[in-house]
Amino acid sequence: MSLNKLPINEKNAIKEYYDSYGYVIVENLLNHSRIQALLDAYEIIKHSKSFVFFSQDTHLPTKPKLTQEGFMENSILNPASLKLWKRFSQSVEECLVDENITAVLNVLSEASSYVMMQNMFFDKSTGTVEHQDHYYLDSEPPGKMVAAWYSLEDIHEDAGCFFVLPGSHKGRVIERKSASNFSDHDTFVRQINDLINEGNYEYRSFPLKKGDVLFWHPYTIHGAYNNRDPRFSRKSLTAHYYPSDLTPLYAGKVPTHRRTSNSNITILGSQKECYISNAMHYVRYVANYVRGRGPDYDMRRNSYTT
Repeated sequence: MSLNKLPINEKNAIKEYYDSYGYVIVENLLNHSRIQALLDAYEIIKHSKSFVFFSQDTHLPTKPKLTQEGFMENSILNPASLKLWKRFSQSVEECLVDENITAVLNVLSEASSYVMMQNMFFDKSTGTVEHQDHYYLDSEPPGKMVAAWYSLEDIHEDAGCFFVLPGSHKGRVIERKSASNFSDHDTFVRQINDLINEGNYEYRSFPLKKGDVLFWHPYTIHGAYNNRDPRFSRKSLTAHYYPSDLTPLYAGKVPTHRRTSNSNITILGSQKECYISNAMHYVRYVANYVRGRGPDYDMRRNSYTT
């Protein structure tokens, strides 16, 4: 089945498709020169012995672990906030606040300015378990957040493609029991699996082209397959945005923002908070190594039997 990708100028079609299926792909949206600047910066840090980052898939501070093919095993949570690695973080940010992204967000959310609340970088697919973003993060009121997955290269179908379950945003939404932690995460994964069986939803995977961007609703069930061929990476970014007149769900206090080169997008967390967080990655990395601590919760498909 061919992929239904839309050009940026077909605004009505983009909105209608998103509302109907809970996702939409906009083709060739991200400037290739910005992508290359990011990949050049990444090639430097992934070989650095002093690079420590917070892994999105294991939720632990870690150092790069490369495959024989040279791909990093773990994904990076909030790479745009890694201010100790300025060239890399800035190149990530420039991709995520591109003016074309704002143009699509304006169509999907009918707002004019946004706050980015989370972002991620993937080299090799980590094989993400099926989930709804609403359990982890969303807007307040819920359902107004828009997420985006950016293809940074031509994705091979055996690379561990991103997938969505079209129409699942119209079904039941699984709520988190505690706003302060993810203690019921294993139960959540089982509930999502039950929801998939109840709705008899179809899986759609996406071997996108470089520069394509997929947008999805916070209630849409999605994830990523495991890599099936170690020769192929799946270099990509993910980001989550909510209209700036709203607040983030689960926020215990009024969050701080920092400005970007795009006047219509700010990012959660001040510059100072970024530097403090970066430094704490190193402290926690050492502490976890000494204590032998495992992840609070795990996003990898191999960690669950569904």
